[in-house]
Amino acid sequence: MGGVFGSKPSDAHVVWRSGRDDDGVKQFDFEYLRLWAAHFGVDYEQWERVDHERADEPRTQHACVFHWAETGGQEFSLGGADWSMGSQEKPRTFIEIDEAGMGRFKGWASEAVLDIDELVLDGTTCRLRTADGTRKALDVSKLTTEPSRT
Repeated sequence: MGGVFGSKPSDAHVVWRSGRDDDGVKQFDFEYLRLWAAHFGVDYEQWERVDHERADEPRTQHACVFHWAETGGQEFSLGGADWSMGSQEKPRTFIEIDEAGMGRFKGWASEAVLDIDELVLDGTTCRLRTADGTRKALDVSKLTTEPSRT
């Protein structure tokens, strides 16, 4: 929610820089990200881990997971029952933002790590501006269903 003195540019901002001309420190509203995920029925997860493409130390990660995939494990039949052992679910398509504003965007066929200066959620569209000034938009509804291979 925007502050009385306009500290947050809009209610839809998740990441922004404070100060005039975006020269301030990065600010975050991860609570809005969680509420946005809940509104669209997307899983919101928070964990701490080291992502070596972004940092060498553990950071808190805030993730919206659009699709999960089951990995590993073995399946076998015993006594007419099917069993699965050792399998686990892991995020397949997601947006993950750490506490320093570094983001990992994983789609069906590509993945990107970006230094985010501004992130605005506009319906199902994620609009962002990177530290180098590049602007991108991603319709996250495309991340919920695996594309057909016809």
